[in-house]
Amino acid sequence: MLLKNIIRIILRRPFFKGQDRLFNYLFKKNKLNQGWRTVKPIQGNFKINCDTATWIGAKIVYTGNYEPALKNVFKSQIKKGYRVLDVGANIGFHTLFFAELVGEQGSIIAFEPVPYNFKTLNYNISLNNFHHIKTKNIALGNKNEQISIVVDEKSTNPGTFNLFDQSGDTLITCCIGDEIIGDEKVDFIKIDVEGYESFVIQGLLGTIKKNRPKIIFEYDIHYHKKTGLAKDYIFSLLSDLNYRFMHIYQEGPMALDNFNELKSGNILALPND
Repeated sequence: MLLKNIIRIILRRPFFKGQDRLFNYLFKKNKLNQGWRTVKPIQGNFKINCDTATWIGAKIVYTGNYEPALKNVFKSQIKKGYRVLDVGANIGFHTLFFAELVGEQGSIIAFEPVPYNFKTLNYNISLNNFHHIKTKNIALGNKNEQISIVVDEKSTNPGTFNLFDQSGDTLITCCIGDEIIGDEKVDFIKIDVEGYESFVIQGLLGTIKKNRPKIIFEYDIHYHKKTGLAKDYIFSLLSDLNYRFMHIYQEGPMALDNFNELKSGNILALPND
C-alpha cells in the first residue's frame, strides 16, 4: 500500500516526459491499487468517480489527468455560454470539464451508448450537481438503426468497442445526429467513437452547415479502414465546408496539410469564416 501511494505521488503532477510510459508500465504490471475512487483532477474543479481496474480510471486517479493536450485545446476554444456535443462521452471526464468551461449559461449534450459507461457518466454528473448536461444513451451515425455490439465489462478498457463489430449481445441505438439536435444551436463538437467519426459527421452535416461549430475528432487509420471510405474522406468532407485542420500534439496544435501521411491523432477542425 505504501509503495502504491508513493507511486501516486510521483505520477500525480502536470504532464512530464516519460509520465505515460511509466504509468502504462505500472498499470500493465498490476502495480496500482484497483477499486472505485472519487478524485479531483489536477486541472478542473470537479469530482469524478473512477474504477482504477480500467485504464482510463487508473490514469485519472494516478496521474490526475487524461488527455491533457486535448484539455488545453478545450480551454482555448470553448467559451462561456457555448453548447457542446460530446459524442462518445465514456465516463464523463471531458464532459465534466466542458460543463465548467461553458458555465451554467451554456449546455452539454453527452452521447454514450455503452450501458456500463452511461451509468457511471450519469453518476459523475450528479456527483457534481451539474444541471446543464443532458445525457443520451445512444450512438450517433449516418442512419437510424439498432446494432448489437461486443462490450467486455471485465476488460481494462470497457469503453473500447466499435460499431463495425456487430456480433455481440449488447444492443445499442444509433441515430442520425441532425434529427436529434434539430434546430438547436451548437458551438463545439467532440467526437471519439473508435473509427465511426466519418459517419457521425455525415449524420451531423446539417448541424455543421448551419452552426459552423469547432470540431475535435480522433483519427486512426486502422479504424478508418473499416469504413471502406477514402483515407482522407473526413478531411475532404469538412474541407468542402471550408474548414481547416490542426493536429493536436502535446506541445499544442499545429497546422495539418498533408492528410495522407497521417496515421493517427486528435484533430481540431476550425471554420474559416
